[in-house]
Amino acid sequence: MNKKLNFILNNELIEIEINPSTVLLDFIRSLKITGAKEGCKEGDCGACTVLSGKLIDDEVIYRTVNSCLIPVMNISGKHVVTIEGLNQENKELNPIQQAFVDCGASQCGFCTPGFIVSLTGYFLNIRKPDHNNVIDSMDGNICRCTGHNSIIRAAEIVSEKFKINNHSSQSSLKILIDSKIIPEYFNTIKERLQKIHTNEIISSSLSGSKVKYFIAGGTDLFVQRPEEMLFSDVTFLEEKNNLKGIKNTDGYCHIGSTATVTDILESEIINKIFPDISNFAELFGSAPIRNSATIGGNINNASPIGDMTAFFMALNSNVVLSDGNTEREIPLNKYYKSYKITERNPDEYMESINFKIPEGNYFFNFEKVSKRTYLDIASVNTAVLFYMRDEIITEIHMSAGGVSAVPLYLFKTCDYLKGKILNAENLNAAVSVSAEEISPISDARGSAEYKSLLLSRLIFTHFITLFPESIELSETI
Repeated sequence: MNKKLNFILNNELIEIEINPSTVLLDFIRSLKITGAKEGCKEGDCGACTVLSGKLIDDEVIYRTVNSCLIPVMNISGKHVVTIEGLNQENKELNPIQQAFVDCGASQCGFCTPGFIVSLTGYFLNIRKPDHNNVIDSMDGNICRCTGHNSIIRAAEIVSEKFKINNHSSQSSLKILIDSKIIPEYFNTIKERLQKIHTNEIISSSLSGSKVKYFIAGGTDLFVQRPEEMLFSDVTFLEEKNNLKGIKNTDGYCHIGSTATVTDILESEIINKIFPDISNFAELFGSAPIRNSATIGGNINNASPIGDMTAFFMALNSNVVLSDGNTEREIPLNKYYKSYKITERNPDEYMESINFKIPEGNYFFNFEKVSKRTYLDIASVNTAVLFYMRDEIITEIHMSAGGVSAVPLYLFKTCDYLKGKILNAENLNAAVSVSAEEISPISDARGSAEYKSLLLSRLIFTHFITLFPESIELSETI
């Protein structure tokens, strides 16, 4: 069922009636705008990278996204920028493009538009604290023929030339336009977006469809079954207002289900609770995936190795479900019934997740092992939150992924460690208890024996990382 959508594509207002589940990349290329390429169609290679600009608090915030995984519904009311939208009116190369030429950073050119777009996104957001690493801005882009060193050199040259930290959004925009990194029409985008009407929530219901899907970021469903989405009963949640935001209410942190991983990692509330969360950020996919993937999607994907699932399960979180009329709350550690099956009913969607904000002498850590250090699915992941008083663990919550058909909360292990002195002897015993709680299987990510060993090592790693002066590696079994 087609729906009417409005958005700006580069410098053109698009008003169309289209199936809202159409993948953005397919729509863009149907217009003969071919700079964004289809490479992996899984969000790994970055050849399809575009910028998505959204009006937030009277400011247009741009994020890099994988256009191969985003339904056009999710760019309704936004500004989408492809490599073509970065070209100057006089057809000269902009400084980023010129640096790529000067450094020999492009060979076949298939991946190059994605790199250019990602670097442009870096400059559009450089004023934001903790996001000034130009190399990290390209962590979702892969080059298969030139080699990354020349690309890194080009990025560093442009970064050194244009330093715009500590400017307001408007002054940064002017600097980028004057420097010809972005075209002058970017100055008009905020006013034009303010005039576009967007739907808060939209459904694409088809008679005869047996399965109902709720879509937020789409980074999982549009990898697994993009064609099926075109002919299914789909409800899009991304713009539903009560599913957004991160807030502190009465000592509880409430996170709307459509909050992206980037929203969580950049949240002042979350960073105040977990000052080291930026250290975990690089383990949660690439920047374009983090910009689209939502907490609701990660939790309800029900993968046994979901990184955000492990993270929030260790916070003893609760899931709030809604059918649009009534709500109910379920502890996350009791949410998973069997492989890929949750307590959520077919007509329900996740509204939010919440957890009690830890206070006092608390400690948190997240660990993950995968075949590739970055941009990979975990073989095993685990997180822990615990409280200490006089070297005694007074309360503890620990999760484990990849060692069962469902994400696990290690009830027995936590029960054993509660009230115990933190030392190697008690940790060794706790690891033995954890071995009785898990039931890993051998698969492409490792044998059952390997996963059991990994979890035992990662449990030790939690405490060795947090208390290196108290726990010696040689003391662990």
